[in-house]
Amino acid sequence: MSAAKVEAPSGTVTFVFTDIEGSTRLFHRLGDRYVEVLDRHNELLRAIWTSYNGYEVSNEGDAFVVAFGSASDAVRACVAAQTQLISEPWPEDVTVAVRIGVHTGLASPHRDDYVALAVHQASRVVAAAHGGLVLATQDTVDAADTGDEFDVELLGSYRLRDFDEPLQLYQISAPGQRGAMPALRAVPADGHNIVRPPTATIGRDEVIAEIADRVDPGRSITLTGPGGIGKSRIIGEVGIRIAPAWPDGVWLVDLAGVGEPELLGQAVGAAVGAPASPGRERWDDVLEYLADHEAVVILDNAEHLLEACRQLVLSLSTACPQVAVLIGSRLPLHVGGEVHWPIDPLDLPGTTDDGDAVVQAASVRLFADRAAAARPDFTIDGRNRAVVANICRHLDGLPLSIELAAARLAIQSLTEIQEGISERFQLLRSPDRHVPERHRSVEELLAWSYRSLSDAEQAAFRAVSVFSSGFSISTAVPALSSARIEPNDVAMLVWSLVDRSLVVADLSANETRYRLLETMRSYGRGLLDEHGEMGAVANAVGRAMMNQIGPWFVADRRWMGVVAVELDNLRTLIGHIPTADQELAQQIACTIGRYHDASQTFRDGIEELSRHVDLLPAATPTRVALLTDLAYLHLRTGDVDQARLLVDTAADLLDELGVPEWDDVAVDRTRGELARRSGDFPGAVKIAREALERPLTDRGRSRMFNLLGTSSAALGDMETAYEALNDELVLDKVVGYHGTIAAAQGNLAEVAMRLGDIEAAALHQAACLELGLAQGSTAMVAFSLIVAARIAGGRQDWATATRLHAKGEELLEETGLALYDDDRDRSDELLAEAREALGNETFASLTYRDPQLDLPEALVMAKAVFSATGLETTV
Repeated sequence: MSAAKVEAPSGTVTFVFTDIEGSTRLFHRLGDRYVEVLDRHNELLRAIWTSYNGYEVSNEGDAFVVAFGSASDAVRACVAAQTQLISEPWPEDVTVAVRIGVHTGLASPHRDDYVALAVHQASRVVAAAHGGLVLATQDTVDAADTGDEFDVELLGSYRLRDFDEPLQLYQISAPGQRGAMPALRAVPADGHNIVRPPTATIGRDEVIAEIADRVDPGRSITLTGPGGIGKSRIIGEVGIRIAPAWPDGVWLVDLAGVGEPELLGQAVGAAVGAPASPGRERWDDVLEYLADHEAVVILDNAEHLLEACRQLVLSLSTACPQVAVLIGSRLPLHVGGEVHWPIDPLDLPGTTDDGDAVVQAASVRLFADRAAAARPDFTIDGRNRAVVANICRHLDGLPLSIELAAARLAIQSLTEIQEGISERFQLLRSPDRHVPERHRSVEELLAWSYRSLSDAEQAAFRAVSVFSSGFSISTAVPALSSARIEPNDVAMLVWSLVDRSLVVADLSANETRYRLLETMRSYGRGLLDEHGEMGAVANAVGRAMMNQIGPWFVADRRWMGVVAVELDNLRTLIGHIPTADQELAQQIACTIGRYHDASQTFRDGIEELSRHVDLLPAATPTRVALLTDLAYLHLRTGDVDQARLLVDTAADLLDELGVPEWDDVAVDRTRGELARRSGDFPGAVKIAREALERPLTDRGRSRMFNLLGTSSAALGDMETAYEALNDELVLDKVVGYHGTIAAAQGNLAEVAMRLGDIEAAALHQAACLELGLAQGSTAMVAFSLIVAARIAGGRQDWATATRLHAKGEELLEETGLALYDDDRDRSDELLAEAREALGNETFASLTYRDPQLDLPEALVMAKAVFSATGLETTV
């Protein structure tokens, strides 16, 4: 609760999220003094929230969540907070950099808190910010009336989790306070999805310019070279440089985490933003989407998918003539028209070069830049110039090797680095003379760097190599647990690996995530296998992920967002989990299948789950769920025959082994859907009734009540339908299926209206409205306003009915939705009666986009209509 007596706002609410950037490191550095700093930080911010009528939703540690009824008040409070924090006389060795994210959306308070989509969205905004920055969405800027009071700078369009579309983000600051900011921790959506690396690209200007000049529609260019040569860096810089010239953007597809050729279409579709059509091959969607686009597709780390990439390039060249393709690979594709571009090492200083020539060599300049990052006082001068030149020559001018060596200046002297490289390379020189010299030098330097780590750091490096698409500190904890590393030590170990240039901090994520370059990952996995740890690490990570996103969780927006981020990791884990624990791998496969179902990528799901069904044949209860999940995806595409075969196989296995508790109606649910798809509604009712006679979990009973209710409604048995759907609703509340409760309430309202029970319909629709606000669902809010209009019309309150219906239709238009035909007929009848009762002039003044009715007022009006029945309207 807020210290000030401010009521929690409802309707259109502006949420402010704040936290201290780098608070964990600050805590480790300050120790006991951190408490004093935190207390002063909280005191300052709380006073500002109170001054600007903010409702304090929560304060946990260094993070605040505050709700404002006025977007203008919220913006003023945020700018005042940054101004106060900057001017505060903190101790000399303390910098308190607070990042602030602001977003405006629909919300309604619930028990002194908010359960609303807008809250989750605001949390994503602050995750993209940096300390000292007020980052706001377009919704907030549009809602705030600040005039020339502040500087408002558009930073660009970005993709954030929990937002369906890219959104414009703005930096807001007091006049004269705005400064240069690092790139946001978010994927840019305007022109490319490439995140500029945090360090400078050195020695590659010429080749970048040459390649950029050769990128033309219909052309494919493949950059080749050994690991560590800098292909990814060059290809990314080329993409950023050429993006303004390509109307439909430049889109990077990192194939390092794509383990199967069949997943290539999904990866490309996700990167370019091609919409997925239910029941269609994903690659067909991509080709249709790109057919009339002028775009560049970048396929990086393609060497393990050469044949699939070869076919991809061929199909793009035929179907998408205005699309260019850039490829980064250790080997060329060998397709017609391909431009093969080998990447050379950086220039090396000659053995007879003078001082100026040495420091101008690209390899030396790279070493100097990265060395200064490891040791800020480092410079190249006459005393150390020859040593640096020798190191660069010994490392063959390979950028990755040079960066690894330079990073060691944080713990070793330059002379020690030179001696270590020379000695270590003599010991580690590969006996396989067929391996290219440059490749051997990278492996040797990695081995040397690895051996210089502490035992805990070595274990951490091996463990995090299990991840294909990056990881957070929280997901690293179970990976390191098999090495008996305490959770509190994980963050410091990961940061240490970042400092050694073995792990990269990923600034493109909405939370702090880390990743290994492909060369590092391959080396680390080799070490995992050598130590016999791969199975244990994969098992630990898999179990931890299933505890967060297993198939027994509801596929709501939060769940889908997490699965989307971890999808490549999940796929990789399936192949590394030991055969002895195949049921865990099957659970992961079920999670992937249900993600495909929820995201409506049915054919992709069928293709992927079919492989997992073949790959994971162990007879377990979870295999029953896996088979029925695959059958359900087939039903989504109308393939009833294949679904029936799979369900019959699952049923045979069920008789032998049973089903997992979390999916106890797997076979019944799918057989019921089979009956419905075949028009056998009596058969579906029978399946539901027979299942409900058995002991079931709450989740299982909920599913069977839904089958019974919807099938009974299809038969016109509204009394049975209402009773069954109400039972489903009760169970959904018990289980906590917040994502389906709103739909259940809406279904009940529809059946109640058809039964003539207006009071019950009002009750259910009011609950649907509250949940729509909580989830940020404009569609649910719109439909609720229209139902409220119909109830008001039934009471002859024609002005209220007309205004609410107009607002509801306005919201539907914003979402791109339309009423179904029967609903449209009912609305037309309502509006015709309203016109006759009010007269043409009055009716016209109240219809379609009534300028006097804003959304908060419409919500109050609708709630009044629902509560006029005398019934409770709370969920």
